[in-house]
Amino acid sequence: MLAWSPVLIQKIEIHALGFILRKLQLNRHRDAEVSAHQHEWAQLILYLSGEGVQRVGERTRTARTGDLFVIPPGLPHGFTLQGRSRPLCLVLDYQLQRAGRIRASHRRLPPATLNELHAGLARVPAKGRLRLTDYSAILAVVARLLEHPPAPPLEAAPGVFSKVRELIQAPGSLTEVARTAGYHPDHLTRKLKDEAGIGLRALRHRVRLEAAQAALRRASSVAAAAEQCGFDDPNYFARWFRQQTGQTPSAWKQ
Repeated sequence: MLAWSPVLIQKIEIHALGFILRKLQLNRHRDAEVSAHQHEWAQLILYLSGEGVQRVGERTRTARTGDLFVIPPGLPHGFTLQGRSRPLCLVLDYQLQRAGRIRASHRRLPPATLNELHAGLARVPAKGRLRLTDYSAILAVVARLLEHPPAPPLEAAPGVFSKVRELIQAPGSLTEVARTAGYHPDHLTRKLKDEAGIGLRALRHRVRLEAAQAALRRASSVAAAAEQCGFDDPNYFARWFRQQTGQTPSAWKQ
């Protein structure tokens, strides 16, 4: 018998956002403990309610509402109940479209993002064959989960990452950022990838995307948001934003 009860399960194969999406599932934990196991695909596990202890490899972390775990393929992981509230977890099976390494990581989603995810999941059929219109709801949920590159890995030290993240917000080339941080650009990229799983150029895209999303929340129009973020051409801003998120700025804003 499964250690959890599927509330929603959709087996899919969607190539989007740089990923191949395999399965979207909503599980209510039934047993107090899930023994260590592993999967062929990478997994995202998001705690929507309840709490427990999530084990990823040799590390453990208390998991509560909003905690999102990235688990690479082949890495053993398990769960132990903590308290009386059995968790409800959103699970996404996926792989990268291109060759690359997925690192174990953890981050916590804010309440506003969780509310958006709950609203999106309400539009996804619990089971059965998907209609064409259902895919937009699934992609909206997945895009919200994957809109940022994976957070620094569980074992990452924040020193260089935090320093470069601050420097990269100022105008200037990546070479200037690296020089200010005291590194050659290639050396800095390798160091960032070793510590946080993200290179220098990808980090700049992440910081710019966060600024763009904040501007879209505030601004009355996409053009105004583009101007606030320093983009002279709203059309270029729209193309760039879609490359980063898989959505147009207008669709994301809605």
